[in-house]
Amino acid sequence: MPVNSTPLEPNGEKKIDRLAGQASGRQTAQIGPRPTAARMQKLPQIEFELSAEQFSLMGFPRLQQGLPLTAVLDGGVLLPEPGPDPWYAVQKEPLAGRFTQIGPALYAFAGQIVQADIEYGSAQMAVVVIDCGIVTLRVACAPNDDGVLPDGTWETRYAAGFAPVQAIVEESFTSPVGRTVDLSMWGFRRLLLSPNDSAFGTWHPSSEIPPAPFTHDRLLIQARVHRQGI
Repeated sequence: MPVNSTPLEPNGEKKIDRLAGQASGRQTAQIGPRPTAARMQKLPQIEFELSAEQFSLMGFPRLQQGLPLTAVLDGGVLLPEPGPDPWYAVQKEPLAGRFTQIGPALYAFAGQIVQADIEYGSAQMAVVVIDCGIVTLRVACAPNDDGVLPDGTWETRYAAGFAPVQAIVEESFTSPVGRTVDLSMWGFRRLLLSPNDSAFGTWHPSSEIPPAPFTHDRLLIQARVHRQGI
């Protein structure tokens, strides 16, 4: 891949010609074909977090608008009772697929459980995949206070709740369940949390992320969900 000779801002991002709206200098090589902008605009958009650990496992690539990404969308560990923390509920009656954003990388979801892996022991635990319509979401279901999962926490039943959504591109452990989603990255929001950063506590939107580690910051990615065959 050619060396990027594009001038950079102090934060490591590409310097943009504000009049032309384009990066000055030579562009970096792109990986894989990109759908046209017109086709992309018609695709549903979602937002998720990419953790510093995941970025490290990926090898710190340069992330740019329009580049493809394949990932498992993961909602983390959910509690079995409604409350201020992320939770889930299961039922036998059908639920329409829903994936509705209610906050930064935070979603209310509903749909059918299409994969499930249940661990039995002193306390049960289940990792399930839910078909939410436009995407699939993997979540870990915590048990009730008695250590038993709510009745119906298995395949073919239906689940709903809310969860923070992360992209898992490189698994750091072996999971028996999980379905990948094909995406095209469309925008980035970086919450600056480095203690000595003059912009501490502010969101920084951009069209790319430089290939450098971040420790304190949080990175949210807006992406378009591919339809089958795009």
